[in-house]
Amino acid sequence: MKTISVKQPWAYLICSGVKDIENRTWPCPKKYIGKRVLIHASAVPIEMVNPNSVFTKVQWDRFSMGVQRELICGDSIVNSAIIGSVMIVDCVVNHPSVWAEKGVYNWVLSNAVLVIVFTTDYYSIFYR
Repeated sequence: MKTISVKQPWAYLICSGVKDIENRTWPCPKKYIGKRVLIHASAVPIEMVNPNSVFTKVQWDRFSMGVQRELICGDSIVNSAIIGSVMIVDCVVNHPSVWAEKGVYNWVLSNAVLVIVFTTDYYSIFYR
């Protein structure tokens, strides 16, 4: 199964079924349309000093207070791991979704699956 790497918090939102678009500067290869791909949360997340620098007001207002808190604190958001999968159902430009950036390729996603990832903080185990 193919894998795409996505920065957090986008990877979490995709696998949770909240974000239905992945924006890329290249079109999705036709052979992946209609296929399930794994979502890899990349090692380096987006720096979120202020949610306004990452999300539009429309996007942010769609989240519950609990999700907003989780995105800001990020305690259970995992990096450097496969965190789920999603179906790529289409690839278009200028999709009407609030997650679609204009002028780039919008990979349309559906049937998201978020997996529970257990991680170990090896530093705190071996270097205390």
